[in-house]
Order: sequence, then structure tokens, then C-alpha cells
Amino acid sequence: MSDVMLRNRLLSRVGTIVAPERPLLSRYFLAVDSDMRRLGVTLSVDENMDQFEAVCRETGKFVPNAFRPGMTPIVPGEALWFQARDAENNLIATFAVRCYRLPQKTLGDWLSTGALFYENPIQQMPEGERFFLGAEADAYARTIRHSCTFIGGLAITDDYRGRTNLAEVMTTLGCAIAMAHWDAAPMISIAEDEVFAKNQDKYRFDVACPGVFWYRPHKPHRTCMWLLARTRGAVLNDLVEFLDTDSVQRVQVRSMHEPALMAAAQ
Repeated sequence: MSDVMLRNRLLSRVGTIVAPERPLLSRYFLAVDSDMRRLGVTLSVDENMDQFEAVCRETGKFVPNAFRPGMTPIVPGEALWFQARDAENNLIATFAVRCYRLPQKTLGDWLSTGALFYENPIQQMPEGERFFLGAEADAYARTIRHSCTFIGGLAITDDYRGRTNLAEVMTTLGCAIAMAHWDAAPMISIAEDEVFAKNQDKYRFDVACPGVFWYRPHKPHRTCMWLLARTRGAVLNDLVEFLDTDSVQRVQVRSMHEPALMAAAQ
């Protein structure tokens, strides 16, 4: 198994579950941890976001500003990042979640001003960067008050990308941990048109609103995006579906040789 520190392993970091669905969440964490361990994969959770960018360099993944303490201050304990490592301690997947408290204003206000991603948008935004919410995305964002969870930083290494369901596992796991720690739904993300079209089944979002326009000088031809959300009900349904699925099927690692997969499942 990997040499991830014991205190950072998944079950050590679950802690007190604040959501009312404690029995369901507890069963889910035990099941996903057990399934991954049988496949020689170690899941870990860490709240030191300064380390997240360094780990992501192993996958070549860009780290969203929401998870970069230098861009927007993060309250200790209100952002977490995940990694999955194989039996040889190779990084195979990452993910991150962050709780946003939304005092007074809605998510739409925080997004449209850039305050969700920058402590001081006027000073920190690159010259030419602009963020606009069209009608559908704006209408949904303005219904979200008090708190939500931003999710992102998903990366799957080449050996596992397209051959596994690790994207679904990591996304659902992150949402479940966010619910357990903060009970802050919905789970929000923003995805480029092309990325969402290619991966929407893996992301399992039940709300998808077009009309996000993000003009970034370093990506001038990739401006059209979607505001995405996984509602509380959708996350809970995914946990129930996972637990109702045969353990061999619910954590598929098709990049492994078939005999190895069968042996791991026994």
C-alpha cells in the first residue's frame, strides 16, 4: 500500500458528520474505502491547500483559484483536497472541495464580481479578464444563499483515464465529505463547453445552466461555459445507488489486468 500518512487516510479524516444523514454517509465512507483498498488504492484527505498545487503538478492539472490560498483566503478547515495512490505510491487521481459562506449576497453576486476567485478582483484579475452570467446561469446562481460547496481540481492520470470510473468515485466522494463536514449544498462547479459535453456523464450534475462567459487572456477561444450543480438530493441518491451496487462493479479499474482485478475483488 502507499505510504500516505495514517492521519490523512480517508477514514481518519471523516470526523464528526454534521449532516442529518449520518448513517448513510458512514456506510458509504466505509464501503468506498474498503473497495479501493481491495484494489490496492489508498484514498487520503488533506486540508493544507498549499500542498495541493504541488501534488497537481504530478498530473499536469491546473489548480482553480478557489483552491489557491494566495488568490483568495481560505478559512482553516473549509477546504479539502483528495488524492488516490496506487500500491506503488503513484498518484492516480486528485479532487478538491471548498465551502463558501455567502453572507448577505447570493452566489450570483459573488460570481459576477469575481469575488469567488479573487480576494481583490480589481488588483488580482489579469488585464482583460471578464466574467459574465447569462440569463439561465444568473437565475440559478441567485437562488443560492447562505452557503454552497465549490468542487473541482479533478484529474485522472493517463493509465486510469478513460479506463476506470475513478472520476465518478472521486467526485461523489468529495461531495459526500463536503456534506459530512459542512452540510453545504449544492455542490457548484464551472466547466468549459467542450469539457462538459465530453464528461457530463462522469460528473453526474443534475443542474446544468448555460450562459457563463469567462474571458481569459490566456484562453481567448474558450470563453463559453456552464454553471453546474449537484443538489443535496442528487448526492444522497448517488450514495444509495453506490451502496446498492455490487462491490466489484461499483469501483471498476479496467486498466488492471483482468486476473489482477478478479484477485483483488476476492
